[in-house]
Amino acid sequence: MHRAAVLACLFCSALGLAGCGTRLRDESLLDRCGDAMQQAFPQTEIEVTKKALVSQEQQSFATSIVTAEGERPDLPAGSPLLHDIAVECRFDNGILTGFRWTKGPLH
Repeated sequence: MHRAAVLACLFCSALGLAGCGTRLRDESLLDRCGDAMQQAFPQTEIEVTKKALVSQEQQSFATSIVTAEGERPDLPAGSPLLHDIAVECRFDNGILTGFRWTKGPLH
């Protein structure tokens, strides 16, 4: 009976992982938030300088709040774009469900 329960758990776990893409397994939520910042403002090169996990909650879904900060080193003087920028990303079960600029990208 115990062996059957273990096998059932392994089978359910394998089914749950079968739908995962390789990107989700290879890239952390921190990296994905930094990538989202670059994709949200692709006009300039963004160098990610800091990434942090702000909170992680276990409710009905696993929710993680991640922040990423960056700088744009190639901006000319007097540019209407901010040099230092930051974003906040919300992930529910590893899926990006929220994104907001906390600093920038414009003045």
